[in-house]
Amino acid sequence: MNSKDPSVLDPDLMPLNRSRLERRTPERDRADQRPASRLTLVLLNGRMPVAGGRLVLVERAALGEFREVPGLPEVYLGELSNGSADGVTVRPFTEVSDQDARTAVRLVERVHAAGSTAAEPIEWSTLRAIAPALGASEPEHAALAVTAQAVTSWHVDHPRCPRCGDVTDVERSGWMRRCRADGSMHFPRTDPAVIVSITDGHPDPSRERILLGQSAAWSGNRFSTLAGFVEPGESIEQAVVREIEEESGLVVGRVRYLGSQPWPFPRSLMIGCTARMEGGALRPDGEEILQLRWFTREQLRTAALEDEIVLPGKVSIARALIEHWLGEPLPESGW
Repeated sequence: MNSKDPSVLDPDLMPLNRSRLERRTPERDRADQRPASRLTLVLLNGRMPVAGGRLVLVERAALGEFREVPGLPEVYLGELSNGSADGVTVRPFTEVSDQDARTAVRLVERVHAAGSTAAEPIEWSTLRAIAPALGASEPEHAALAVTAQAVTSWHVDHPRCPRCGDVTDVERSGWMRRCRADGSMHFPRTDPAVIVSITDGHPDPSRERILLGQSAAWSGNRFSTLAGFVEPGESIEQAVVREIEEESGLVVGRVRYLGSQPWPFPRSLMIGCTARMEGGALRPDGEEILQLRWFTREQLRTAALEDEIVLPGKVSIARALIEHWLGEPLPESGW
């Protein structure tokens, strides 16, 4: 599927991966980059303003000063690579009824009405919904949105010190919290998880099969690759073997890394791998996985096109893993 290098996932299959954000990490650690930033992404209850396949960014100075909410600080995201050297921050709000939030929303709407995308309707959308469009039309905006979602989620969950419970103060342009009581420093967390395309290894491509599972958390006929978190003390390969045996009863080997994708729901890094069945007996665990099915390429193509099963949306690395194995794209599923 990847014409550039068939041994790894094609970045074009993963809209959250198509552009690298210039984070300016040394600069943001030495001095607060937020006051000098020119642009701000307003986040409202986890939704972002989008029009014409682009984020609607506002002038930070026009926002003015807002009262600081402990779990919702402004965070410096990085610098645009369009030659302007414009810094961008994210400013999250949660309550639509809040005066500060209403002020920010009105500013976003005014900026949109006066901008180049005024002919397009403005929508406040979730990252899941807008990622494919952003990745296709404005990859750098997709990188901004992913980073904003991830770092904001961490701040919401970590307003206090995990060691003593005291209040923490935001430092390093929004990328660190320091405990007022014991001085301990706390940084945004990323949780690694493996996600795996499992095959039976048949030498004939027309007869080779991929294993997909139906999670207990999903409604309808949704099927995807199997996944699970890497535990402390595990390597990626060990996590793949353990998770697959726990969820499917299969013993796998020949684990190979294919690519990765940030998945800020709330803060995962999905590590895409492929592995080959070497033994065991197929049995869903009945708790996380309710059903397991093998598909040849033709069976998978037919099942997806005839809506017998619903595959993950194109925003997910799971879809990239499936299409990489299949060797061709499939229509968007709406999942």
